[in-house]
Amino acid sequence: MKTPFVYGIAADELHFTDREEETRRLRMNFENGINTIIISPRRWGKTSLVNYVAEQFRARKDIRVVKLDAFACRTPEDFYKMFATEIIRQTATKAEEWVANAKRFLSSLVPVVSVSSDPMNTFSLSMKIVDSNFTEEVLTLPERVATEKNLHIVVCIDEFQQIGEFTDSITFQKKLRSVWQHQHKTSYCLFGSKRHLLMYMFQKSNYPFYKFGDVLFLERIPLPYWTKYIGSRFLEAGKKSMTHS
Repeated sequence: MKTPFVYGIAADELHFTDREEETRRLRMNFENGINTIIISPRRWGKTSLVNYVAEQFRARKDIRVVKLDAFACRTPEDFYKMFATEIIRQTATKAEEWVANAKRFLSSLVPVVSVSSDPMNTFSLSMKIVDSNFTEEVLTLPERVATEKNLHIVVCIDEFQQIGEFTDSITFQKKLRSVWQHQHKTSYCLFGSKRHLLMYMFQKSNYPFYKFGDVLFLERIPLPYWTKYIGSRFLEAGKKSMTHS
């Protein structure tokens, strides 16, 4: 029998509970182009919250939410390729458009489209760096795409603290901040699972990302919400509550 609960993965709308104030605040930031930093311990629902709010914008024509995950990035080059690949892939609808957009916006990178074994995603996209002077071109990519398509792009980067592990990370952070802070049609939602690193990156005045955006601290979900959620999931699964005499 299917379990009424999910574990170890981001919660979808069915399993999403509470976070009413955080949802309202994050949605408002997305709509108004305000950068957001989400900080909380592991497994407290950062990714679920971002996914939940992003889904509310799926039908919107004026805002596009792009979701990235920096967990596998070990070097700035890894980050740049991931960033460029996902911006192109998630702002276009088919492989032919991926290639056309990559060629139009990225002269320093070559798109590589390959057949995927995943039946839900027939084609996959990656980027190959062919020019060492690619950083500015990549970091301004969402702003240029947003300008051409006449929309606002929200770039959500999970496990963002990973860039703090790069060699000469401060220089890399300065580069990102120096470009991103001047963008008007792109905003960023940055979050991750290593609280101490994120606190340093966004709360210390000598770090490049200090005061980059609205800092949202996730608190524990109050017990009444958990009680209501757990009870509803048992009922959905055909289970009745039990009492002890």
